[in-house]
Amino acid sequence: MSRASQVIILCEDKLHEVFVRRFLRHYGYSSRDVRVPGYPAGSGSGESFVRRAYPDELTACRSRSAKTFLIAVIDADTGSVADREKQFDQACSDRPVQSRQQEELVVHVIPKRAINTWLAFLDGQVVDEETDYKRHGYGFRRCESEIKGLVGKLYESCVHGRVPEGAPPSLEHACHEFARIKDRLH
Repeated sequence: MSRASQVIILCEDKLHEVFVRRFLRHYGYSSRDVRVPGYPAGSGSGESFVRRAYPDELTACRSRSAKTFLIAVIDADTGSVADREKQFDQACSDRPVQSRQQEELVVHVIPKRAINTWLAFLDGQVVDEETDYKRHGYGFRRCESEIKGLVGKLYESCVHGRVPEGAPPSLEHACHEFARIKDRLH
């Protein structure tokens, strides 16, 4: 099966973008293979932007003749992963656009609380999904390059189908999301 010619990363902010780009590099994707719709970058709600743009990016993915892969990254904040999944479905229903289908090259990456929880975990910390790790030394704003090794650890686990022991449930969910389509990433 041929790999996707383009990857769309729909995300809230720079940290999400860097996290996913670094993950994709392990699959051989370069910057020229990736398109990132402009996120608000401090001028609005990143979470709201992702929810509003999701149906359009899903439609764009489906309309391209070349195989396109969509990664939607949105923090669950104080809600749940399931709540964000329902919000994606609702955003599609409101447009009307058909919701994501199981066989589509669409992955939902939904860190519970924030992606900083995952970074703290990958850095060896015991974490929960209620603590705000940005306030506990894992705020990588303007230091995104520091996450390279942490993302490499995650890739090694996910690509071999092994969720890291003690991983937060939302990280386990993301690994399963990538596992669902991993054969089509290469």
